[in-house]
This record gives sequence, C-alpha cells and structure tokens, in this order.
Amino acid sequence: MTTRLNTTISLTDPADLLAAVPHMLGFHPTDSLVVLTVHDLAHTPRFGVTLRTDLPCPMRICGFGEYLITGPLGRQHAEAVILIVVGAKPNVDACGDACAGACQGPPFNRSTVDECDTGPPHAELIDMICDSFSRAGVATAHALWVPEIRAGAQWQCYRDPECLGEIADPQAAAIAAAMAAAGSVTFGSRDELRALVAPESAETVARCSAKLDLLTEELTDGYDPNKVIRDLRTVFAAIERTASGAALTEDDQLRVLLAVSDTRVRDIALGTALGDAARAAEQLWLALVRKAPDPELAEVAALLAFSAYLRGEGALAGVALERIEQTQPEHRLGLLLRQAMEAGIPPTDLAVIARDAAEDARMMLEEDGAW
Repeated sequence: MTTRLNTTISLTDPADLLAAVPHMLGFHPTDSLVVLTVHDLAHTPRFGVTLRTDLPCPMRICGFGEYLITGPLGRQHAEAVILIVVGAKPNVDACGDACAGACQGPPFNRSTVDECDTGPPHAELIDMICDSFSRAGVATAHALWVPEIRAGAQWQCYRDPECLGEIADPQAAAIAAAMAAAGSVTFGSRDELRALVAPESAETVARCSAKLDLLTEELTDGYDPNKVIRDLRTVFAAIERTASGAALTEDDQLRVLLAVSDTRVRDIALGTALGDAARAAEQLWLALVRKAPDPELAEVAALLAFSAYLRGEGALAGVALERIEQTQPEHRLGLLLRQAMEAGIPPTDLAVIARDAAEDARMMLEEDGAW
C-alpha cells in the first residue's frame, strides 16, 4: 500500500520509524514482515510503498525474497528497502502437515525452532530476503526486529548487536498527529479492521434481505428502459446527501445497494473514488457492506475496496476483498483488485482503470439508448 499521508514527516531514528509503522499500515501488525521501499537515495530519500505479509513457515523461506521481488514489489523500482520483523515465534501454523518444497536443512521441530538463537528471531529469513534483494540490485538499508510495536518495546538490528533501543510511543509520534488531522484511523489490530466491514448483525442482514426481495419485485415489474439512469441518479443523490451530512433511511440505502448490483451502474460509480465526493461515497459503501446480504454484497464491497486502495488504505481494501472472497470467490472485479494489490500496481494505475470502466459502461448505455 502507499502511505496515506501527503504531509512530509522526517523519520531518521529506528525507534521513530518503528513507532510510525502502524500508522503507515493503518493497524498494528503482529507476527508480520513489513517491507518499506526507499527511493531517491541520491537526493532526499523517501518512502514508497509499505508492504505487510504474514511470516512464512520457517521451513518454507526459500524463494520468499524472490516472491516479494517478482510479486508485490516488482513494480515499485525500489533502490533500497527497510525490513522489519514483528514477532518472536515462528509461524508454524503456515506449515501445515506437509513440508514439500521446503528449504534444505534438518527435520522441522516445532518445539525447538529459534531456541538456540542468541540474536533476533527469524535471522535466517532476513538473510535469505537480503540475498534475494541484493541479486535483484535492491539494497537492504536496515533490518530490524521487535516483538511488538508498543511504547517501550525493545528493538534490535539484525546486522549490529549494539544497535538496539526502545520504541517511542506510537500514539505520540508526529505521524500519528498528522494522520489524525487527515481523518485517518489507525486500528489496534487487523481484526479490528475486519470488524469495521463485518455485518452489523444477523438480524440486520436478514431484515435487509427481506426488504430487498420486496424492492426487487417492485422495481422489476416490467421492462423499463430508463431504469439504469434512475439507478445512477439514486446512487449519486445518496452520495450527495451523505456528503452534506443528511441521514439516509435504511430503505434509501437498500435502493442504492440494488442499483450498484447492476455492473454498469457499479462501473460508473467506481469513478466517485476520483472526485471530491470520494470520502462520502466510501462512507456510503462502508455502511452498505455492513447491511448487505450475500447476493448483493460483492459489488458494493468491490466499490469500497477500490476506493480504499486509491486512497492508500490497502489494509481496508484487503478486508473488504476478504468479504467478497468469503461469499463469491470467483467475483471478477474482486479477483482483479486482489491481483492488482498482490502485484503492487500503484493506485494511480488503478485510477486509469476506473476511468476506462466508467467510459465503457457509458458507451454500453448509449448503445442501448439508455444514456
């Protein structure tokens, strides 16, 4: 994900950098590898994308660096990276029962991994990633380890045993104040972020499902050539009301939910992520994701994921896509967005896709005589 802040914040000390990581991601990571790309080393170095991934199985770290280089970081053209490992325990849950394709070495023993290490945990993982990056021409500017990101936690460098210290308070960091001023929220964990897009309650979803059935019968009574135009007006009117602070009734929200279930309407609505009403539109998509039954969920969750990704909120985009994958794993736009995130496609490139999708949808409507 790209950092969600336009304000310039200088980070020169490892303790300050570690305190900034949750705000750069949008949540406090645990048992994670965090990669920060660094650019413009010859002038004023700046951060590019911030990537977080679960720690791999300790017996499957061969090729992990190559995966990062050719996958999520392949398009970033980083000159250097900073590697941060958060967590002490090996991720044995990722190993499963089989170790096919594992690195060469002694048999994997869950009870003895890292017991004999005197330095920071996961040193072998860092060594292999650094080697992969070096072969690809990407320098490792720093490699840090911390058990968790909180005030006072002890951090260490992988390369220098005398390079260590305590993390500054993440809540008091300059970037925290800047993020708050920009309206961004840093969550305590990824689970808290998932709760943001979770259904309000089973009762709410069941009630909305019943209402949607009635609305569908009401709105599909005979052929209506002007339906798409009316659906678009419904969507944009709801966004305008949300932007003005006016409350929408549940029926209003459900009419929007039905409207964007038409992929032509949805594709045009993607363009709202590019304009002044982007925040209001995203607020509406988020409210609808929490009410939507499974059949209507995918399109509005895709709208939320797209909007969040364009703003640099990669973590929010990811949990929105998880909702789609739980209900419609073959959903086309959901798959495309997931592939874009995993390939590290910049949000600016996705913005071009949104404009193209909206233009294609308008052309289809013109051909049908509905525009």
